[in-house]
Amino acid sequence: MTRILNQKKSTVLRPEFNVAKGFAACLIFLTFASHGQPPPLPDQFGAVGQLGDHLGSVQVVIVVSAKRLRRIKPWERALREHYDAVPLLRVADVPRTTKVEYEAVAEKLRKRLPDDINVLIDLEGRWSSEYALDTRVPNVLVFDTAGELVARHAGKYKSARFEALRVDLERLVRTQ
Repeated sequence: MTRILNQKKSTVLRPEFNVAKGFAACLIFLTFASHGQPPPLPDQFGAVGQLGDHLGSVQVVIVVSAKRLRRIKPWERALREHYDAVPLLRVADVPRTTKVEYEAVAEKLRKRLPDDINVLIDLEGRWSSEYALDTRVPNVLVFDTAGELVARHAGKYKSARFEALRVDLERLVRTQ
């Protein structure tokens, strides 16, 4: 590739240069795409949600395995008590080892959750892989107004863990 780039410029681009340029563009795209935000996901009602829905606001996302969704309830209760206006996304990670279809997961969620609670269904584990999460426990992710991850808290709800989350949220909410 160095030989191609060091050749004299001509008015007609050589085929080798076009191939090298295309290859470099693909590498750049793949590098940036892998460090972007996870794509939109459907919830149990078929509506699509994503982190970008609330850009301009501080956001909280809770990601946990679909089998352990009830573990987010204490986190959410505490968040709503103190930060009712902060947008909250719930993401159910479905292990890739499980052979399950969207509709089967959605049906279980519709049966078990109230109609006003929506949970995004991540069948490909994009959230857990993008942010290197262990979804056996709840992962509370805090994003700034630009959609950048600024804090992460993991584990079952404990008041000490929530206080650490409050410190992060207070700092962001005040500057919003």
